[in-house]
Amino acid sequence: MKGRACVARTLVSAASRLVSTLFLRSAKHRDESRCGSLKAAPLVIALLCLTAAHAEEFRLHAYHATTLSMECSACHLPVQKDSVMLRRPAHAQCVTCHAMAFRTANNPRICQQCHVSASSAALLPYPRLKGQLLSEFSHARHVDSRARVDSRTGFRADCLHCHKVDASLPRHDECASCHGREEIHPHLTTASTARDCRGCHAPEEIENPSRRLIVRTAWPNIEFSHAAHFRAEKLDCGVCHRTVLASASLATLKLPEMLDCVGCHETSHRLEDRFRMSNCTLCHQDHRSGALPASHNNNVKPPSHNESFRVQHREQAAAASAKCFACHSNVSPQAVAGNRCASCHQVMKPVSHTARWRDDVHGRYAALDRTACATCHVADYCSRCHNELPRTHVPLALFKNGAHARLAMLDQRACLTCHTFDNTCASCHRRN
Repeated sequence: MKGRACVARTLVSAASRLVSTLFLRSAKHRDESRCGSLKAAPLVIALLCLTAAHAEEFRLHAYHATTLSMECSACHLPVQKDSVMLRRPAHAQCVTCHAMAFRTANNPRICQQCHVSASSAALLPYPRLKGQLLSEFSHARHVDSRARVDSRTGFRADCLHCHKVDASLPRHDECASCHGREEIHPHLTTASTARDCRGCHAPEEIENPSRRLIVRTAWPNIEFSHAAHFRAEKLDCGVCHRTVLASASLATLKLPEMLDCVGCHETSHRLEDRFRMSNCTLCHQDHRSGALPASHNNNVKPPSHNESFRVQHREQAAAASAKCFACHSNVSPQAVAGNRCASCHQVMKPVSHTARWRDDVHGRYAALDRTACATCHVADYCSRCHNELPRTHVPLALFKNGAHARLAMLDQRACLTCHTFDNTCASCHRRN
């Protein structure tokens, strides 16, 4: 390892001296030496690339775009005239700088930057790391704030404008429909320069394995069909990708969680058994079997659902990323925060509503926060009950003739739920 590093440093030093000599000669003998310098330039670049190839982590785009400051258009040419779609560089672009390597075949490492091996015509996949083309992207700045729907498909028009039904990543053609306009930056036209390209791409990051992007899947051997969910189930993008719409960068972009899948594949009564979570082969190509993990099962109570969660879960349930629907069948995945709470609390009695609640406790809570009561109870709920004579008032004659005094002294506010001083108390009592 140390020997290779010494060789690399020696070659870099020699290449630097050669470059300096050529540029000095060009400045001193501008006319005579210009042609010779240009002829030697490919050799110099080839030598620099050879030196970099001996480094442990040579990154093709980082070297050409950053170290050499080359224009993207030097290697990436349009697929046809006036097209913003660019093709992968061919031999013609490489020969411009690496003519010596192509003539003598003395540098197989250059071939291996694109080919599987120096002797193979098969090309390596591009990009090397799936999805690593964009350096930064904000979905929040691109989505339609009005969430308008495409009348032909019934799906969000802004999602389908960039992503086709097969959920493929957008290409230059889709981006150019907006970024081709002069007032929108970065520009994407046939005359785009490296500065425009860097508005979306960072060439030095394309081969960087440490950069984690959303498209790089963390689950190998998984089979998933967007088309099946679009066409058969008519699911809009936002059903599964709810957090994507608010994502301001690739760092905050997240794939759907397993509970998103459980919400439909376990609770839906329309799905056949072969589409249930228990059928592992539906998604796993490596033929897994056995008991379902907790993340695949809506019968396992999440660790967060402790005693305090039942009382203090309001914020979590109202969050846009809440997964209540995965286990609670009465909650729709599309429900907004307010409806999401009501769908549960209108059918499930709160834990506070014990046997003593109606006769003894609820008045104090209602006085503190009537808005909470209104989550389940309609406006006339209180009056419908309180128009009836409370049991403490029976017999009424005895209650009016003195039995009410102790209760009124203990909790006068409870009396004022139905009575006012003027319409009730004033008939016997005078204000001091």
